Amino acid sequence: MYKKSVFLILIFGLISIAKLQANSENKKAGTNSNHKVIIGNIYIFGNKITKRYIILRELEFKKGDTLTISNLKRKILVSKQNLLNRSLFNFVNIEYQKNKSSENKINIFISVIERWYIWPIPILAYTDRNFNVWWETKSLAHLDYGINLKIDNFRGRMEKLRLKLQNGYNKSFELKWETPYINKEETWGLGFQAGVTINHETDYALNDYKLLFYGNNIKYVKKNIFSKLFFTYRPKFRKLHRFSLMYNYFNYSDSLLILNPNFAYGENQFSFLSFRYNFKLDYRDYAPYPLNGYYLELNFEKFGLNIFSKKVNLITAYIVYDRYIHLKKNWYFAYNLTSKIVPSNYRPYFLQRGIGFSPMVLRGYELLVINGMWTGIIKSNLKYKLISRKTVRIPFINSEKFGILFYAVYANLIFDGGYVYNPNKKTINYLNNKFLYGTGAGIDFVTYYDTVIRFEYLINSEKQTHFFISLVAPI
Repeated sequence: MYKKSVFLILIFGLISIAKLQANSENKKAGTNSNHKVIIGNIYIFGNKITKRYIILRELEFKKGDTLTISNLKRKILVSKQNLLNRSLFNFVNIEYQKNKSSENKINIFISVIERWYIWPIPILAYTDRNFNVWWETKSLAHLDYGINLKIDNFRGRMEKLRLKLQNGYNKSFELKWETPYINKEETWGLGFQAGVTINHETDYALNDYKLLFYGNNIKYVKKNIFSKLFFTYRPKFRKLHRFSLMYNYFNYSDSLLILNPNFAYGENQFSFLSFRYNFKLDYRDYAPYPLNGYYLELNFEKFGLNIFSKKVNLITAYIVYDRYIHLKKNWYFAYNLTSKIVPSNYRPYFLQRGIGFSPMVLRGYELLVINGMWTGIIKSNLKYKLISRKTVRIPFINSEKFGILFYAVYANLIFDGGYVYNPNKKTINYLNNKFLYGTGAGIDFVTYYDTVIRFEYLINSEKQTHFFISLVAPI
């Protein structure tokens, strides 16, 4: 009995000493989770182009804030996610150190590696909806060429500038500029876009859920002049409102109206105004390839404002909800719910966009287009991390913008389901008004500059099998 008592006292004493020592070390380092600190100076390194205030805007804390250590650590993690999700930096590191002049004051040190922001991208593109559709024919005649100049973080103010000059089968000119902040509080943003596209060929109808095209090598069959003015409102880090006013002018070949009387509103040229409201709530840990968090998007669009053309009068709305869950160790699960509604029994063909166009993508049906009045999709991924994120330095590239990269590899099990409701009996086909699904497996390769390369083998409910290559995150 005596030996047991001595043993218990000894164990209790060792545990107490260990706790006291840990608490003492935490206090010395300023890491006691309940210990409150005051944020002193914020030092930023590596921002050769990005303005300091752009970085400070994404921080969940500011100079002078009083926080507990645990709350500070949480805010540092979220601030890092905010900065990475702005697509300005390849790497972000945030640390804090005790201020020597005061026990309760700490300094914040932020180091970033900026991206390369100027991309004069050559255009050599297929005119089909996606790579998998073009690969079926591999037609060189359906290629466009030119240059697409993209400047991100223009003037170091997170502005975006786009200039597109395209020739070939389809001609296009487009200019876009966007700035995130135009007011002192850094909540309102502004942007505009304008351009013209001229096509020798365009789709005019669906046959067996595949687009039918009409082309004329001599004359243009479609002309579109467009412009857009939009405002953004970002009161919080994770919330974004966008208000857009758009103008469109269309001029179509008479042949399109003959081939499909429902192609337009019975006229080969018309113009109209539209209004769009878009709301995003983004709590994803890493937007290009999320593993944790959730994302919500609401979109409402009114085509035709009873100006220019009174025939154009259509409303569409859709909702997107994504959820990402870390299950255990290397296992992850994600699902997506997307629904789109067009409360109108009549839509001209040129305004019809169902499954097959973003955001209504049902894996296994990438080669098909399914239109209807209401569309619902559920997507799911069971993910396993094959290779954890690794940072690599390429010895023969001196620039840190390209010479330091990261990569990770994931395996996926996929199951998607969808339903397209079409009340119009004249246009109903065998894929409308029934449950559709696609399932399969894939490999995702993730690296810097928001690059995701997916390789997927899928089978759909029609027993059709396909191998697909995609360049965006699965959900």
